[in-house]
Amino acid sequence: MRSFNRRLPIAVCAWEACVIGYSLASLALTDGHIWGKDDVVWIIWLASCGLFVVGAVAFSSRRFGKVGGAVVGGCVGLAPSVLILAWLFVAQPGFEASAGGAGVAYMWAAPSGVGGVLAGVICAGQRKSAG
Repeated sequence: MRSFNRRLPIAVCAWEACVIGYSLASLALTDGHIWGKDDVVWIIWLASCGLFVVGAVAFSSRRFGKVGGAVVGGCVGLAPSVLILAWLFVAQPGFEASAGGAGVAYMWAAPSGVGGVLAGVICAGQRKSAG
């Protein structure tokens, strides 16, 4: 249990590096983007989302080995995008909100999935050998 507590902050950092790093790079490469307070609030919101995602990955991948942890982590890493798309289908908020929500869901799907895989490998428990 003690090694699990040491691995959890590393897994959070791995997920955050993937998702926030990708988001910052995409904003930095956008022509004409002016940085403001909204960007900082958005990054803080994204970082708090990462705590919940990695918590779910850590909880669900500790029973598996590294490969199982990677599979579970990838599936849980895709959960925020799936939840955003499900909310769009249920709430039907209008054209602009639907397009923006779908764009954010598609934009975060790959980095969150990769971050989930890394977090799953980091948080995976050790498998006992049969012999």
